[in-house]
Order: sequence, then structure tokens, then C-alpha cells
Amino acid sequence: MKVILVLVSLLSGIQGFLTDTSGGQREHYAMYVWRTGFDPNVPGCDQTDFLEWDSKHSHCFTHTWDSPERRQWLWATCNVPGREISRIFLADVHHKLKSGFQTNNCNMNDIALLKTTLTEGHTKVTNLKIFALFAASDPEVSERHMVPYVVWYNDNCADTTQEKFDGVAVNNEAYAAIKCSSDLSQRTTHLDRLQEIHDGAQRQRHGKLLTHFSISWHWGRCNGQSQPFLWRGKSLDATHHMIDIFDSIDVQVGYTTFPQISTRMSQAGMDYASLQHKDIYVTFYTDKTEPCQITFFPQVCQWTGRSESNLFAIIDQFPSNGLGHVEPCIHYFRGVYSSGGHPDWPAHS
Repeated sequence: MKVILVLVSLLSGIQGFLTDTSGGQREHYAMYVWRTGFDPNVPGCDQTDFLEWDSKHSHCFTHTWDSPERRQWLWATCNVPGREISRIFLADVHHKLKSGFQTNNCNMNDIALLKTTLTEGHTKVTNLKIFALFAASDPEVSERHMVPYVVWYNDNCADTTQEKFDGVAVNNEAYAAIKCSSDLSQRTTHLDRLQEIHDGAQRQRHGKLLTHFSISWHWGRCNGQSQPFLWRGKSLDATHHMIDIFDSIDVQVGYTTFPQISTRMSQAGMDYASLQHKDIYVTFYTDKTEPCQITFFPQVCQWTGRSESNLFAIIDQFPSNGLGHVEPCIHYFRGVYSSGGHPDWPAHS
């Protein structure tokens, strides 16, 4: 019996169960982690700089995960009790992976940094999945050429499962320009290129590399109506085709209140994703952007409730608004979520 208990304890430590800060069931939020975020620890960067949030204040933005202190800030944010994050989309990995891939060198400093970051995340946050985030956002869907970098790294450089990326996430906005194109080949070619992302991930030799894609709720619609078209034997609108391609999807609903959130999730294919057993997320913006109804940023606006507490209140209304099987996705870490740049947006560090 003692031997069994020791083994269970060791396995729990390896899998990160000892970091369960919620005292019970953890949430499963997702979160974007872009390269930089607002940092009130920079001398002179106060609430005024935060609210202006523009290029004049770029010195107030620092890398989100390049030091032990900043990574601890990230892991603490993932472990906020009752608001736990189980999936992050991690930016600024493209060139680090590309350099190693092109020289077939696993001993570079950038690769060592990735190993450290991935190991920390997997050990300090229970069951965390870390996705390499690519965002070329061009019509060529250049992200499909970046997937081999992750496959190479996982198969050649990662010495343990904890050092591996769990998936590849893509944020490509180019489809918006062709969603109503009368030239159907533009749309089907775009889908073919997206399919290459998923197919490329399957070339990993050891373990499964997941794929994730971010869509706008209206990409399958023209003039307010669903626009199905035939692609690879199925007649569906674009967002439904995209759900078929990827393992998971997050939907940019472009709204912060109900019933619009529910309506747009439905139009994007929420129920279809559930039938296909695909994870689907509602993406909420917290950074400063326009129009004001799409973000929780505390800017001058006719809309009230621009705070972290209001964001959480909306998330807590998911079950009563038909989103009980959907998870939230926060866009993004320290932008402004967990930044500490404003009393309504505390740092979870």
C-alpha cells in the first residue's frame, strides 16, 4: 500500500496536480499570450499611460515570458482560483523555432528558453496545454509553412513530454477579405491552405500535435445570410468548414453582452462544433480597440462595465444563455487582463 501511495504522489507531482489552487474543480479558460503586454513595473508607467494605450507609450510594454519573474506572473494568472486557464496560445516562438529548424540545432539559447518555458507551464499549471501561436495573417496562409518548425522541435529537441508544445494555434484574418467573393476558388483555396496546417501537424512522429484556429463569427455569412459552398464533399458555410479542419476553434464574437454573444456563437457554428466533439471558445477582447462594444477596456465610451469583474460576470452567465458547453477565451494576457495598470484590472502575479 505504501508503494502505491508513493507512486500516486509522484505521478501527481509530474502531472501538475499539486498546483490545483482552486481546492476542487478547475475551470478551463483559454488565453492569448502575445509577445508584449502592459507593465506597470516600468518606471513612470502609470494609469494615464495605460488608458492612452498607444505607440507613444511603447516603453510601458515588456515581453510577457522572457524572464522567471514574467513567467511566474503568467503562471499565477493561469492559476487564479475559480478562473483557471488550461490552454494558452503563446506568441514570439516563430523565429526562435525557425532558427533551430534551419540549422538543425537544438542547443541554441532560444531553444533552451522554450524548453524552460514549456516545462514550467506544464508543471506549475494543472493540465495546461501550450500552443505555439502564429499570426502571419496573409492570404497565402503562411502559417502552414511554420508548422514544421514545431514538429521538428517536438520530435528532435524536446527531451520530455513537458518540454513539448501541445499544439499549434493560428490567427489569420485574411479570410475576411474574400468571404463574399464571387470567385469560389478563392474561398476553397484558402480552406485548402488551412487544411495544410492540420495535415502538417499530423507529421509529428511522437504524440499528437493539436491544431487551433481563430475565426470571426460572421465569416460564413454574406448580407446577413449563411453562405454554404461545396468543399471536399460537404456543403457548409466557411466557419463550419473551419470547424471540420481544426481540433478546436475560438470565435471572435465582437460583443460583450447577451443576447448578441449567444446569437453570434450560434451563427458561427457552436452547435455543429459540439456535434463534432470539437472544443469551441468565446473570445473576449480586453485591449483598447474600437468600437467600444467589442472590448472590456475601460475607455471613454457610452458603455459601462469595462472591468475584470464585469468580464467574469458575463462569463458566469454562459449556462443561462445556452453556452454551458462553451469556454471563454481571454484576449489577452497583460493586455489588459492581469496587467495591473488600472484598479479594475489587477495583476495576478
